[in-house]
Amino acid sequence: MSSTQTVSFVSAQGFRVTPKVAALALPAILLLGFALRIVTCLTQTHVLFFGETLQYFEQGHRLAFHSGIVPWEFDHGIRSWLLPALIALAMKATERFSDDPMLYIGLVRTVCVGLSMVVVLIGFRAGERDGGRIGAIVTGGFCAIWFDLIYFAPAVMTEVLAAHCAIAALFLGEGPHTTRRGFWVGALFGAAVCLRYQYAPPLFLAVLWQYRRQPRHYQWLFLGSAAVLLPFSGVLDAITWGGAFQSIWLNFVRNSLQGVATAIGTQAPGFYLNYLVIALLPLPLMLGLAVVGATRFPALAIAALATLVIHNLLPHKEVRFIYLTLAAMPILVGLGATRLFRMLAARHGHRAMMAGVPVFLVFSTVLSCYIGTVPLGARWSFQRGMVHAFLAAHREPELCGLQVRDIPSWRSGGYTYLNRDVPLMFDPYVPEIHLKGAPFPLRYTVEREGGPVSQVRSAYSHVIAEASHPPVGFDRVACFPDDARPGEPELCLFRRPEGCFGGAAGDADRAADRLQAAAERAR
Repeated sequence: MSSTQTVSFVSAQGFRVTPKVAALALPAILLLGFALRIVTCLTQTHVLFFGETLQYFEQGHRLAFHSGIVPWEFDHGIRSWLLPALIALAMKATERFSDDPMLYIGLVRTVCVGLSMVVVLIGFRAGERDGGRIGAIVTGGFCAIWFDLIYFAPAVMTEVLAAHCAIAALFLGEGPHTTRRGFWVGALFGAAVCLRYQYAPPLFLAVLWQYRRQPRHYQWLFLGSAAVLLPFSGVLDAITWGGAFQSIWLNFVRNSLQGVATAIGTQAPGFYLNYLVIALLPLPLMLGLAVVGATRFPALAIAALATLVIHNLLPHKEVRFIYLTLAAMPILVGLGATRLFRMLAARHGHRAMMAGVPVFLVFSTVLSCYIGTVPLGARWSFQRGMVHAFLAAHREPELCGLQVRDIPSWRSGGYTYLNRDVPLMFDPYVPEIHLKGAPFPLRYTVEREGGPVSQVRSAYSHVIAEASHPPVGFDRVACFPDDARPGEPELCLFRRPEGCFGGAAGDADRAADRLQAAAERAR
């Protein structure tokens, strides 16, 4: 080995870094990305999305401990039991150590953080393939520190997990197209579609591009996809709901054909663009780099763009729906920046490029911190007051029943954050929600021990209510502000000194509570 080779590593593109940096780059970037994600995951007590609690954690709690809120989606059978079943396993695994709900929530989110690192890894490898170690450091480093990837990392949502599978499949599809690789790529695509069937059209377009010159591999992609979809969607749905692939086709019927999703809420056509203006600040620069990066990874760009366009055509929009786009953008931006650094090195020399790389990464870090603390800073405390109120109720030794006032069941912490074998009641209790445009009412019930919890005659010793509406005969335990929405009422936990009691006395007491609350709201 020559002295020059001893001092530096020279990639095919002429980017030079020392052997020590070359060896430590990947573990250092992965460690940085994981540290940022796990610290924010374990130190921020908030609800990432209402559906995360109700659709996944709560249904896992029903499987593990036979208590939980049943949303209309599980009443109709349009959700898969796959993710709740995996969560239930984590809940049962932690049961022997502690009944603290944050233990199993932390465990599940930590696993999701680990899975999210696939985006950083692929960013590193894609950058390395296109620009050597400098490209790997630029793209992998950008993915490690970008805000949206950090925020969504612990999310227990099918959109997020499906996007990670899809991005891994698209990257593997860039390599040599062998039979074995084609099968495993297909299996990852199948997992993505199994988790989020709405990603099927964008991924289909990306596959058409990626395998346009080798169509013989389509059969192996199909076999790999079928190896996942058949057991984990076809058979599982047939066993749990009575119909193969029911969580896919019936979901489409209810939400798209019968218009339930539109009845729940609609957003303007510019909804996603308005979010991207904030999340990819400054958008012209980031979008320009992503366009350049798209020439280096076209299949990923096709999937990202198609996801954005298709979901933008739908009236019901949520940011999490386009997570595949949000996760792909940092990779494309990093690849675009790498391409520009290569041009800079060719024109102005290696030193100019080496000076530009740290400037870009520092600039990106500052932007990410700004986006995550100023325009989107409220995300970190979304529903924090509600979460802490339910956790406080969980820690009450004399708790024998909990009533939740002025919070609908679908926005509550449910048994996920309560995790006590006691009745859970809501006042006012709305068993059915009638939405304009929906062909049927949306049912929400509370189950415990396999049966419904009485929302009228069940005894309770504690109440979660707004601070301005204290229940009669209860002492205040603690109050918890909602930092994300300063105008929202402060939630408090109240305790009845006498504990639980029922019968006529209890009914009269609860009626008095409701009358007092109604009178105070009227004033």
